[in-house]
Amino acid sequence: MADTIITAQTVVDNCVSRRKDVDETTWKDAELLSYLNKAIDNIGMMLIYLESELAITDATVTLVANTQEYLFAHADTNMDNFWAMAREGVYFAAGTKPLVPAVYNTKIRNKTTTTLTYPVKYYLTKDSIGLIPIPTTAATCLGATLKCRYYMKPTVLALGDTMPYTNIFNEPASLFVDSIAALRDEMDIKAYQEARTALEELVLRVIRYRNPIGPKALPPKVQ
Repeated sequence: MADTIITAQTVVDNCVSRRKDVDETTWKDAELLSYLNKAIDNIGMMLIYLESELAITDATVTLVANTQEYLFAHADTNMDNFWAMAREGVYFAAGTKPLVPAVYNTKIRNKTTTTLTYPVKYYLTKDSIGLIPIPTTAATCLGATLKCRYYMKPTVLALGDTMPYTNIFNEPASLFVDSIAALRDEMDIKAYQEARTALEELVLRVIRYRNPIGPKALPPKVQ
C-alpha cells in the first residue's frame, strides 16, 4: 500500500458518497475533494502535535559568509511551505550536535557578533531561519551545509495528485469525507466537531501502532 501510487481521485471514487451518487448529482468531485483536503490538513496538524516522522521533510541551507538569515522559500534554502521545525531538527552536515532553538530577542542581544566556527543557535521568523552567531567565511569553510528537518504544510491536493503519508491515512480521510458529505445539508458545529474527533481518534490509533514508543504529546481534545 505504501509503495502504491494512489491519487486523490481514487480516494474520492471509492468514497461511500460517490458510490451512492455515481452521476455526481448530489456531490461533485470538487466538493468531495475539498472535504478530503480538509481531512489531510487536520491530519497534518495532528502529526505535528505527535512529532511523527511521517510529516517531516528534509531540507538543506547553503550558508553564505556574513549572512545571518535565510528565507524558507529560496533556492538555497528549499524549505517551501514551512510549518514548524522538528525537535533537534537543525544541525550541520559535518557537525555532531544540533543547534539550540532561540527566540528572536537572542538575535537582538547577539547584535553583529560573528563566529569562525559553527553557529550554535537558530531562531525563526515568519519567513526565515536565522543563525547565532553570524557565520564568517572561515565558518562556512568548515562546512556550509545546514540540515533542517521540518514539518511542511500539506499541499492542497488536486484530483490527480498522489495521496500523502504513504497512504496510511487514506481510509480515515475517506471516512471524514463521507461524514461531512452526509451532514452537508444539515451541518452544525457540533456535528462537524464529532466528525473531526472521529478522524483524530483514527489517526491516533494508526500512530500508536506505528510507533511503539508512543507519541511525546497528544493533541488537544476538540470541545
